[in-house]
Amino acid sequence: MLALSLGLHWALLQTVAWTGMLITFSRGASFKEAVAKTFDGKHPCTLCKAIKQGRAAEKKQEQQQSKPVLKLDAGLVWQDTQFNFDCGRDPIVAGNFLMLVRSEQPPKPRPRGILPGNNAGA
Repeated sequence: MLALSLGLHWALLQTVAWTGMLITFSRGASFKEAVAKTFDGKHPCTLCKAIKQGRAAEKKQEQQQSKPVLKLDAGLVWQDTQFNFDCGRDPIVAGNFLMLVRSEQPPKPRPRGILPGNNAGA
């Protein structure tokens, strides 16, 4: 489906047509002349003509489908949003957090040997 939507089928058909033209033209002339006749656009084969008509029909169909037929396109509608931060709740009062200050000194001597791997007690 992707190949068809990208138009790769036309490229494949055109490649087949050019290959056939090269073979046909190289029978009666040199390869250089066959390449020139194949790609000059003056000597199209029946498959090349059919490809050209198919591409033109496809383009015409795409253009007809892309034309809006009295189609209303509303687009994006901007709506101004207002935020109301006054929600009627009681304000949060900051607590009276006093840091307690220790006035006593740590015990002496400090406890040792409690943690594993501590060699201070040895």
